[in-house]
Amino acid sequence: MPPDVCVLLTGWGGLGGTGIIDSLRGAPESVRIVCADARDSPVLRRRADAFRLLPYGDDPAYLDALLDACEGEGADVVMPGSGPEILAVSKNKERVSGRVAVALDSYRTIRPLLNKADAYEALENAIPVPAFARVSDAPRLRRCLEEAGFPERPVCIRPASYTDSGGARGFRVLYGERDMAAYMEPASPAAEPADLLVSEYLPGPEYSVYVLADGGAMLYCVPVLRGRMVGPRTFGAQTVPPDPEITDICGRIVERLGLSHNVNIQLRRSADGALKLVEVNPRMGGTIVLPAAAGVNLPYMGVRMALGRPVERGAGYRTVSMERYAREVFADGDRTFEMNGS
Repeated sequence: MPPDVCVLLTGWGGLGGTGIIDSLRGAPESVRIVCADARDSPVLRRRADAFRLLPYGDDPAYLDALLDACEGEGADVVMPGSGPEILAVSKNKERVSGRVAVALDSYRTIRPLLNKADAYEALENAIPVPAFARVSDAPRLRRCLEEAGFPERPVCIRPASYTDSGGARGFRVLYGERDMAAYMEPASPAAEPADLLVSEYLPGPEYSVYVLADGGAMLYCVPVLRGRMVGPRTFGAQTVPPDPEITDICGRIVERLGLSHNVNIQLRRSADGALKLVEVNPRMGGTIVLPAAAGVNLPYMGVRMALGRPVERGAGYRTVSMERYAREVFADGDRTFEMNGS
């Protein structure tokens, strides 16, 4: 029998891609899953029903290649994952949505989120955000660090651009003068004019909150407490019961920006216990499989929303813990296999 729906996942070759596939496999209707990425992936080839190579999202050929893949695979919905793809698809949403449903807001809606400093400025009167400053050159960086109390207090620094900082790329915590000296080396981002965000260091517990929204109204809010981390990646986490403080902050973000679809909001507590914004991502987060395992299948709900179909309301979730571990997949030509030979 043909599948009920075909979903094209793009840019999910990282840690969270297989979890999204597993979530869609657990949907109450049959879903054909096509994965696309700029790099070949034996894991995605093995786990998905089909795999397509695409140019990078900032390549001029990307959009045509994406539409060709959607047509060739019979995709009903496309769910972009990487920053450059989100930028390309959102800017051309009208063109893309004429061929396939898009689980992504328009560029006009998400534009404040495409620069982290812009996002803080857009939200600072609505929710608690860290103390922050924009930096464009090394002298300004030094002044900002002094004003932030560095080196007595650690500070965070990252590229402000969403496409330059996806997946915590370029994020640093400067704890002292040695970190500062390394950051100011000639090959570093601070060595030439740049758009950097310097912000308050938040040492407390961190929450990755999985939200489904519709036109500025929050339908679901599932907080996940990030536990064991390897670099910026979550390897241990658990869902936490609904928290009024988290729900209120996330609801105000969604309402202020008029967001729809799957949204990932990162929050963290400051040294004095205040819950503050880290970032807002207009896409699924890399641990969205955990809410699905706990009872709220947000990737599948996102597919239904993109197709204009009713979405279940009021589903509850359990407190569930998650541990990630490595497992190898091998490729021999077009064949993929695991160590047991399967």
